[in-house]
Amino acid sequence: MIADIQHALKELVYSEAALPRDALDVRFAAPTSAWVSGLTRPTLNFFLHDIRENMALRSSEFMHTYVAGGRQRDLVPRRIDLKYLVTVFFKSQVDELGRDEWNVLWRVLAALMRQDEWEDRYIPQAARDLDVGVLGVVGQPEGQASQGIFTSLGLPVRPHLNYTLTVPLNLNVSELSLLVLERRVDLRTGLEKPAADGPSMVRSSWIIRDEHGQAVADALVRSDQGGRAFSGPDGVVHLAVPREHVRILQVLTLDGQSLELPAQDAALLPPLTE
Repeated sequence: MIADIQHALKELVYSEAALPRDALDVRFAAPTSAWVSGLTRPTLNFFLHDIRENMALRSSEFMHTYVAGGRQRDLVPRRIDLKYLVTVFFKSQVDELGRDEWNVLWRVLAALMRQDEWEDRYIPQAARDLDVGVLGVVGQPEGQASQGIFTSLGLPVRPHLNYTLTVPLNLNVSELSLLVLERRVDLRTGLEKPAADGPSMVRSSWIIRDEHGQAVADALVRSDQGGRAFSGPDGVVHLAVPREHVRILQVLTLDGQSLELPAQDAALLPPLTE
């Protein structure tokens, strides 16, 4: 990401500050005294001297996207500050085009301040894919801090800019929540006890016959446990109640007649426990 950002920054200052590409270099080196003495062309230099997280922009939120098979949660990118010391080096105060160091620095200052929030055309693809912008701030001179940087490089303090770029960093923290498309149903016989980890449904099956022993179809059956159901063509009726101690209260036929059937005349089928 840093290499992509610095390549984009180079294009930004060339374009926004209208710097001559054939007469001035833009570099990202540590400007030691030996490095400066070896320059052969006018050079604008961005020295990256500090990298740290921008805590004011930290977020612990997740972005949610739906993918094949479920929903993916991705931690939003962190925001990282890249701090640059910006300097201009000519062999003399005036180059062959009549532009001095201060003029170049002034034009660069205007270009960077104009792009406090980078336009999309300057944002590298790696940062654009994260859907987070790139911010640039020209800070106030840092006094002793800047002086310490020049001293450590073996250079006298010279006109400079303090420039901070805030760029996204993807931590690649994500999790996938699978989409459940089925449910499990366990069938057990009446001899098995229901599992203790959840409720079960008990269904009792009966055959309803009249006084002649014929199956009664389409009859409304009520029990003393509150169960209600219609019998099928074969006289079978299913009630969502256990068969133990169940008593048929009423059998109402399709023509509205009520059959009084003692419990012993109703043949029981094996119960089905679900």
